[in-house]
Amino acid sequence: MNWTDVLEHEPVYLNLGGNGDCHPNAPYAHYIAVDLAAAQPWAVRHDLRQPIPLPDGSVTRILTEHFLEHLDRAAIAALLTECCRVLKPDGLMRLAVPDYANPKTRRYLRRGRDPKHGNHLTLPTYPLMKALVESSPFARHTFYHYWDGDTFVQEPVDYSLGMVRRTPDNDRRCRRAGFGPRCVGLIRDVLFVVSRAGFVRRIDLQVQRGHPLRVTSIVADLYKR
Repeated sequence: MNWTDVLEHEPVYLNLGGNGDCHPNAPYAHYIAVDLAAAQPWAVRHDLRQPIPLPDGSVTRILTEHFLEHLDRAAIAALLTECCRVLKPDGLMRLAVPDYANPKTRRYLRRGRDPKHGNHLTLPTYPLMKALVESSPFARHTFYHYWDGDTFVQEPVDYSLGMVRRTPDNDRRCRRAGFGPRCVGLIRDVLFVVSRAGFVRRIDLQVQRGHPLRVTSIVADLYKR
């Protein structure tokens, strides 16, 4: 698919950095992936550090999940501006990024890098993303999921407006289904508590494997005026 093909669709839904998360794969019906590695029929190859070659006001909805962290802050700001430009009036952009204020990953903030994901050029937190969004041309925004200190803010998300897989609602790593996984999980919990000599905060246990806050993202909706 090329950008001329994209404009033949109505409405136009884009999934930035989506790779294979595009039509007809559930739950991405009618979404066109924009990605350097895109190889699907409903995908277009493009470097999102460059302007999006679409007219102003030509896109109805934009989704991007766990992609913006691969850009530096200046590139994120530029992409938000570009997304606002191509969206129609009242158009929606839904973004989701890993939340480095999660207790299990906030140590990387002190280091200034994530050794497990060296291609993460930005380590997102709610204050950082809020500042980037508020400095963008978007008229209004709503943040649904984010860590505020040791409190996880979790407002209901309408996933029909854009799927986010890496949330406590949808990620299997945040639950233990079945007798076997629950038993293995209990053993892991005991070993974790023992490794801390019994001094474990409830929040530290909640972000361990199989617990409801193991995988969290900063999730926000941005609306064009």
